[in-house]
Amino acid sequence: MPAPLGLTPLKTALLMRHALRPSLRPYLLGAVLALPCAAQVQAQQANFDIPAQSLGSALQTFGQQADLQVLYNQDSVQGKRSTAIKGALQPDQALSQLLRGTGVSYQRQGNTVTLVQSSGAVELGTMNISTQGLGSTTEGTGSYTTGQSNSATRMDLSLRETPQSVSVITRQQMDDQGLTELAHVMQQTPGITVNRESSEGYVYYSRGFEIQNFQYDGIPSLGTDGGNIRDNYSIGNTLIYDRIEVLKGATGLVNGIGYPSGVINMVRKRPTREFQGHVAAGAGSWDRYTSEVDVSGPLVEGGAIRGRMVAGTGKRNSFIDYQKGEQNVFYGILEGDLSDATTLSVGYDYQKNNNDATTNTSLPVFYKNGNRIKFSRSTNPADKFAYRNQETQHAFVGLDHQFDNDWTFKATVNTRKYTSREIIAGMSSEHVNLDNSQDYGYLPPGGVANFGSNSDEKSFDAYAKGPFALFGRTHELVLGYNYSHATTRSKRIDGTTTGVIDDVLNWNNSMPYPTDWAWWSTFDIKSTQKVSYAAVILKPTDALNFILGARVTDYDWQIDRVNALRQLPRISTTNSGEVIPYAGITYDLDDYHTVYASYTDIFKPQPYSLDVSGKSLEPLTGQSYEVGVKGEYFDRRLNASLALFQLKQDNLGENTGVMGVDGFEAMRAIKGATTNGIELEMAGEVLPDWNVNAGYVYQESYDAKNKRVATTQPQHLFKVATTYRLPAELNKVTVGGNMQWQSSTSFVDNSFVDAAYNQLPSHKFTRASYAVVGLMSSYDFNQNLKATVNLNNVFDRNYYSGIGTYNSIYYGDPRNVMFNVKYSF
Repeated sequence: MPAPLGLTPLKTALLMRHALRPSLRPYLLGAVLALPCAAQVQAQQANFDIPAQSLGSALQTFGQQADLQVLYNQDSVQGKRSTAIKGALQPDQALSQLLRGTGVSYQRQGNTVTLVQSSGAVELGTMNISTQGLGSTTEGTGSYTTGQSNSATRMDLSLRETPQSVSVITRQQMDDQGLTELAHVMQQTPGITVNRESSEGYVYYSRGFEIQNFQYDGIPSLGTDGGNIRDNYSIGNTLIYDRIEVLKGATGLVNGIGYPSGVINMVRKRPTREFQGHVAAGAGSWDRYTSEVDVSGPLVEGGAIRGRMVAGTGKRNSFIDYQKGEQNVFYGILEGDLSDATTLSVGYDYQKNNNDATTNTSLPVFYKNGNRIKFSRSTNPADKFAYRNQETQHAFVGLDHQFDNDWTFKATVNTRKYTSREIIAGMSSEHVNLDNSQDYGYLPPGGVANFGSNSDEKSFDAYAKGPFALFGRTHELVLGYNYSHATTRSKRIDGTTTGVIDDVLNWNNSMPYPTDWAWWSTFDIKSTQKVSYAAVILKPTDALNFILGARVTDYDWQIDRVNALRQLPRISTTNSGEVIPYAGITYDLDDYHTVYASYTDIFKPQPYSLDVSGKSLEPLTGQSYEVGVKGEYFDRRLNASLALFQLKQDNLGENTGVMGVDGFEAMRAIKGATTNGIELEMAGEVLPDWNVNAGYVYQESYDAKNKRVATTQPQHLFKVATTYRLPAELNKVTVGGNMQWQSSTSFVDNSFVDAAYNQLPSHKFTRASYAVVGLMSSYDFNQNLKATVNLNNVFDRNYYSGIGTYNSIYYGDPRNVMFNVKYSF
């Protein structure tokens, strides 16, 4: 006989809470939606219509249609698919049919159903209460949302309980929409814009400003400068992730550097207590081929030691002439239960990209007289011998302990290494001569640059959190510490070749390979950060919560530069004891809606943002405000939010369009910059088998003189991704699509000069508003075999995916298709 799962007092309390609350009559923010009511329970039978789907999603629907409590462990259903059921059936009959072939059985006591292993009396571990909604893990849920996130405060809060805007791209959405790279994920994340700077380089923006804060499993990554961080994460293959969370606005509490835009948190997959796995292969436009394997499960009987291995490889050509690349990814993790309360985890991931004919910037925009030059989408400004090879390795050890008083402690040690080798050769983004000729090279005339970069980061992170009693009520507290140290050495060697491209519109991307190379420069960068933080959730009533906290940061950064001409002066900055406060308040209007407000300071050193004289800009400072209302429906399977936000910043860095003394684009500081905006978002299951992730944001940024800044970012941005599993006999088919629309953007090119290098009038480039549409469809041959097709840029829209970097532009991908076949076991 299978053994039932025992209930802890917390789980019992959750069950009682659900049993006592009124029936759901949810409504969405600011809209009137007609939603079907749950099926009414009949004395002996209920009407069921549950297509074959992921087991976790099917159990959610079964619980709603049968009006029963369903208790199960999330790990026990991951990777499993249900059998379709339809018609008037007794709940026991329906559930038996639903679970057929899954290896999972059940026991029923009254209105409570408990899932158990069919093989014997082995406890399945921590249970999920289906009628209490989703947990944090998204794999196997079939959902486009998550039940909780700790990106903002390190406390496990639902999205509704978090007093800031949080967007989540789940494993299901990544699989449905073919989001295989971090850039693809950001392109579908509500409120996020993506600017492509080069063939492998992307910059992500939130609320008008660049995101420079990244996390792995909630642990901050320091890096040594913005470009270094971007390079690290440009090669991020999403195969190893369970979900990717984006916290928008200033990250005032858990990140040492409080940048106003937000933070991207990449959450890895974890081992499962039951065996599961899949293999998959894909093929698509421009000779793209991919393959992957993902295997997880117990390594000893009972699952006290668990492991997971993920590996993938890919090859591709491009719509851009001569560009091609290869990618490899590997991830392995072991988890072991040292006791009932303590778990040790050890993991390692590795990613490598090798790319040929790569660009450092992109296509020049103007002739020297200010007229526009028009290139075809396939034009490659790089020489054929240009390349970029990147490699990243990340190892970590983690320890989790659960105390008897419901406090938890977690400590993690991380090491991260990043290596890049590249040759930059081809057209520059300099203005083109009127006869279509241009001086050749990264630094004309005839300059070719060979770059090598090595980065090494080590970090330690620890925090404890748990409940405490005060004035007769229970509150929550978190205390944490983070230490990070990062170094980067970058070396440049220059070569020369023929100095002029005769016709940029008809160039064959080929110049003689340099025969003479000479060392030009070496940069050594070091950064160290120490962060202590504390936060408390005070709960004076059941409906009212105050979230109060502060972060204290010590930050040191320095760069030593030497080139063939001279030793450049050291640039360094030290900030000690910087205190960043955080405050939030939430109030539950009813069982489904919460109003909130939050505030935090903005503080970010800018040592590598140099003005035209080579001097570092002063630290970015300011305040971040946000107020809004959030709702959750259908047992947290659907989340919605409306937010108003304001950012106030001083010393905001903005590109000048002019080359600085260090050979990079110079910056200037803007005083009194203010950003105002509104953001709406909805994510999750709108109706059974219908998933949606949609969002709209309006934002405007002005300086103290009421002049608009951050003009390369759209004022209006709308995104939607959706899938629907067809009903009845067509339930093996899922259809869906996505769309991204943004309003017009622009930049001003100030680099026009005459032969004597006197400044000439500037010229403005405007990117018109555009929309890109994608479609998808999948077919389940059986419980194990699934095929998916994704058609991107359906209408073959000609648009620019990147503008402004060194006054250049980058074309977006034309229409393309990708097929994928996946076998799960």
